[in-house]
Amino acid sequence: MNELAIRAGNDIKEMAAVLAAYPAPDKWSAAQKKQAVQFAALLDTAQKVIAAASLVGIDYQAEKKQFLKNAGRTRSEHTRIAYRSALCRMDEWAERQKISPLEMTPAQADDFIYSLREERAAASIRLDISAASSFFTWLERRHAGIKNPFRGTKARPAKKVSKDTVIPSADEVETMLLELPKVHAAAVSIMAYRGLRIGILPTLSIHGDRFFGHSKGKDVSGAVPSIVLDTVKAASLPLRGLFAGEVTNTLEKRIARAIAKLHKTGKVKAAYSCHDLRHFFAVTEYQKDRDIHRVSKLLDHASILVTENYLRGLGEVD
Repeated sequence: MNELAIRAGNDIKEMAAVLAAYPAPDKWSAAQKKQAVQFAALLDTAQKVIAAASLVGIDYQAEKKQFLKNAGRTRSEHTRIAYRSALCRMDEWAERQKISPLEMTPAQADDFIYSLREERAAASIRLDISAASSFFTWLERRHAGIKNPFRGTKARPAKKVSKDTVIPSADEVETMLLELPKVHAAAVSIMAYRGLRIGILPTLSIHGDRFFGHSKGKDVSGAVPSIVLDTVKAASLPLRGLFAGEVTNTLEKRIARAIAKLHKTGKVKAAYSCHDLRHFFAVTEYQKDRDIHRVSKLLDHASILVTENYLRGLGEVD
């Protein structure tokens, strides 16, 4: 590698000296044009040699482990799982191409994205690209020879216009509590009557009339409404670890499937998601007194602006 780099460097110096004496490009002879093409090819080779040399010594697996440890701004387990899955897909694709992920070019990054279209939904592909791009941007800051091949890609699937937000009614939430398995009903109660995110459930515990858990990278706590306590007790869940051992994505899918069955049988008007239950809580609480500050605190939003945008999207704020 070193000998090749030295030889390429000497060739570049010699040809650069020749080109320095050239006239303006529009006056080049056929021979001079040929030399310029050779020089461009030599520069390309030299750049590849330098790039390859810069990758030597980078422990890819160690770097990936460190990145995943601090994945996302909130360092949440939910984000970490999504990022890990995305990078595994990228690694598997690179292995099939017989290249190191660190050597991926923008064209190869596009090819990787195109390959995902055969088995992944558009929204899932965008998440995969976001994770891969974040990883490479992180590597750029640590290693001078790394460039993010996903930056500026046009292969990313376009984001479709979001469907209108549908919020369950109070009667529909009550139907869910009566019709769903008791464990699922308890989860629905926690999201609909206390507004907690699905991601907090695996860490959630209840002490007396207060809950404690970890959400969006931080510890959170608060009061538990009596209706939530009743559904939790009816499900015989352990108060010190209601959903301990559960994986957020798996739990979310199970609840969504159970609600979808109620929709299929006409017992609720839509196949509501777990986040729709949080929407129900936000709207219900805001309509009580129009106190956006109180609602913002209950939703554990980072700022009042987040809550304003949230409620605006739900049609509650102009």
